[in-house]
Amino acid sequence: MTLVVRAREGDVDAFASLVDRYEVRLLRFAMRTLGDRQDAEDVVQDTLVQAWRSLAALDAPAAFGTWVYRMASNRCTDVLRKRVSRSTDPVDPEDMGIHPDERASVEKRVEARSALERFAEVFSTLSTEQRITWVLHQMEGLSYAEVADTLGITEGSVRGRIHRARAAIVEGMKGWT
Repeated sequence: MTLVVRAREGDVDAFASLVDRYEVRLLRFAMRTLGDRQDAEDVVQDTLVQAWRSLAALDAPAAFGTWVYRMASNRCTDVLRKRVSRSTDPVDPEDMGIHPDERASVEKRVEARSALERFAEVFSTLSTEQRITWVLHQMEGLSYAEVADTLGITEGSVRGRIHRARAAIVEGMKGWT
């Protein structure tokens, strides 16, 4: 919190420390949401520039994390809405807990990769709101309350989006389980 206060007073080093603390998290969030590294890097850069410029408007310094995630989420939403329909791979095998074992058979690796590709296809069919909510909760580990606060919606809306996303993923993954 003191870093935020110092940064609001114009301390560039304090803001650099905030960037160090949040940049990787925001990049991971944007990568998982967008499935494209270049787009994710652009979102993070734009978000951090906007954060620096808007820092004086932040009422509660303790809410910096939620505030910066909300900005990143809004930017991801803009990117997803502007995209022309194209194939994306929103997840990384490491995010799914799939780590190739040197001893694993080629068949198992091919099967795991196929399942991951199917998940990516299903994930890309989710609405922008469901995708962002899913990533924040399931992949970033934010609680329902934190996701609600970040997105400016109710916990009930968060639960509903996650429920619908989960149902769509289960339906889309039939045959892979």
